[in-house]
Amino acid sequence: MMKFLSSTRITVVCLFLLFILTFWGTIAQVQQGLYSAQERFFNSFYFLAAGFIPFPGAQLVLWVLFINLLCMFILSYKKFFQWSNLGNLIIHLGILLYFVAAFMVFHVSSESYIRFTEGQTTNVSNSYTDWEVAFWVDTNGKKREITAVDTKVFKPEYIIPTDTKDFSLTVKQYYSNSDAFSDGSGKKNPRILNEEGITLLTPKPILKEREQNVAGGVFNIKFDGKSYTLILYGIEVNPTEVMIAGKKYNFILRHKHFPLPFTLKLDHFKTEFYPGMDMAKSYESLVTISTGTLERQVRIYMNNPLRYNDYTVYQASYDADSTGRQYTTLAVVRNSARIMPYVSCLVVFFGLALHFLMQAFISRIKP
Repeated sequence: MMKFLSSTRITVVCLFLLFILTFWGTIAQVQQGLYSAQERFFNSFYFLAAGFIPFPGAQLVLWVLFINLLCMFILSYKKFFQWSNLGNLIIHLGILLYFVAAFMVFHVSSESYIRFTEGQTTNVSNSYTDWEVAFWVDTNGKKREITAVDTKVFKPEYIIPTDTKDFSLTVKQYYSNSDAFSDGSGKKNPRILNEEGITLLTPKPILKEREQNVAGGVFNIKFDGKSYTLILYGIEVNPTEVMIAGKKYNFILRHKHFPLPFTLKLDHFKTEFYPGMDMAKSYESLVTISTGTLERQVRIYMNNPLRYNDYTVYQASYDADSTGRQYTTLAVVRNSARIMPYVSCLVVFFGLALHFLMQAFISRIKP
């Protein structure tokens, strides 16, 4: 069995499939969007081509290739441990380390973003695609304790954990993409709690660009012996305020928040445009990063990110609101295994250099 798994034919087939998946997945991003194409071609073990033909995904192909190389290494270890093949041994170890690095990066890295304008400060980033329901008691500007629940676990009749006896919150309906409507009267229904007067949510098809979806949820909230309908919509800026047991509770559906080990303040945002055009030539953000013991200014622009421990902050994009105020968007990547691919590359390079040097030395001493 191990001899079969170590066949070079499997290696060639896997490399060919990876070429097809890379080409196919890159082309599919135009029609399906970046995230949908990634999920279908690269993050899956298989998918249905043309709707009914099973085709291996990149995860399955990479696992097979990893097992293939591992079996090949095990069966040939005696040959590799010969002095003349020491370089080959190091090369194979480096390649196997590549696979371990890819596995670690895939499972431990995360991407999020920060969007703010000049003068604003934040110590959290937001998910592009994931949502959460958050609620807290209004403390008049003082430090507050926020409870946030990931919407991935939501289904009808799911009871949301609240850690309080003041109220209970149950999911009635949750939509990953939705439209919101009001009854048009301008009057709020006393049985429906919503800041913007929304009285109805309807589901919409999931968009191929997942970051453009707007989640919405209908919840049943019980307090003071009465039951109400709480409607939360993803693009609402202000939370819905509800007086419960003499406390002002705030409820909001928002992109999932990630706490950061540092604080960023946007000091200045600069944009340059091509002459006579609305297309940006360049844009950059001047930020102050504060970690409690360190405070410094950093310019973030294309190919010049801010790095702090496992975090890398890139200049991603910018936009403006109806008043002309500009907002910068910074991409935040957390990757605890970011050093591993570099180590793998160095190991392979060292193995190649050692192999060629030893081959040159052996050819010189042979008669």
